[in-house]
Amino acid sequence: MPASIFNGAVSFGLVSVPITVLSSTENHAVRFRQIHTADHGLVHNHYWCEAEDREVTCAEIGRGYELPDGQVIPVTDEELQALPLTTARAIELIAFLPASAVDPLLIGPGYYLQPQGAVACWTGIPW
Repeated sequence: MPASIFNGAVSFGLVSVPITVLSSTENHAVRFRQIHTADHGLVHNHYWCEAEDREVTCAEIGRGYELPDGQVIPVTDEELQALPLTTARAIELIAFLPASAVDPLLIGPGYYLQPQGAVACWTGIPW
């Protein structure tokens, strides 16, 4: 069973259905690690602070939003969680397109939606 990518709701006007988004494909690519060819030791990425010209640990790394003029505004996890996003966990369907209207080169990996828990439509038919 694939792992859940997103939990939220799909809204059809006034009707909202809680869903789970699952990946419909699996990646079977071979993944390699970077090694030092002389002794086969693993090579690691290191994070460097440009302002202090030193290596920093993962605990010292945060996130920030860069403005067009190059100024960086720090953003904390608490600030992101406090944002009043009413649609943060909802997908609103606006319209459907015929498959012929979408360029196949623009289609990425596929996903499918699964209802969360026991969901029934207004006719009483279980989904």
